[in-house]
Amino acid sequence: MDKAKVKRIAVSTIAAATIMIGASAANAQDARLKSIVDEVNRSNEIAQASQQKIDGIANETSKLLVEYKGVLKTNAGLRAYNAQQRRVISRQEEEIEKIKVSIGQIDEIKRQITPLMLEMIDNLAEFISQDIPFQTEEREDRIDSLKDVMDDPNVSDPERFRLVLEAYKAEVQYGRTINAYEASLEDGRSVNFVRMGRVGFYYQTKDGNETAAWNTETGAWERLGQEYNAPVKQLLKIARRQAQQDIVVIPIAAPAE
Repeated sequence: MDKAKVKRIAVSTIAAATIMIGASAANAQDARLKSIVDEVNRSNEIAQASQQKIDGIANETSKLLVEYKGVLKTNAGLRAYNAQQRRVISRQEEEIEKIKVSIGQIDEIKRQITPLMLEMIDNLAEFISQDIPFQTEEREDRIDSLKDVMDDPNVSDPERFRLVLEAYKAEVQYGRTINAYEASLEDGRSVNFVRMGRVGFYYQTKDGNETAAWNTETGAWERLGQEYNAPVKQLLKIARRQAQQDIVVIPIAAPAE
């Protein structure tokens, strides 16, 4: 084998070895790059997963924040409502106390009203007994009716008081009216009576020949002269609305001093 051939074989061997070394190095570098790329991809995937988790937490936090603000607003409204209700309740408690006091006063008034009404009835009966004796039976019957009402458990106190006041009003009204009616004297004679308020009370026999006036000082009838027959007869017609009101000259009781 000559030198030139040996040299070519040596060169070929070196070249082959160089190619094989280069190929091995390239394969090693590719594997390393692939590992780096895979690592980067895994990092990206982890980063994306973390970001999604962060986004989810952020959304949940935002929802919770909105709900929290809503709860705070609701609580503020409830506090205002509760404060207003406490004021209402306080006012109602004050009103209840006032009503309790009023009820106590009503009970006290009810305890006092019955003795008051009984006293009013007794005073009215005494007044009638001392007043001029007109329509005596009617007025005394009214007093008896009031006494019966006071003993009737089915009649309320307001109704009793109303009836007592009505009796007083009736007596007051007598002093403002002229009234004529037929009744009997103590001796049994039927005569015509005429009352002019409480200032004059007269009777006249049906034949018109006898006329008398009630004397408040003596508490008895006093015969009048014949000159008063016509005026009293005219007064009877006026009271019965059989004649127009006119001036009549008749004796009247002097006002008490």
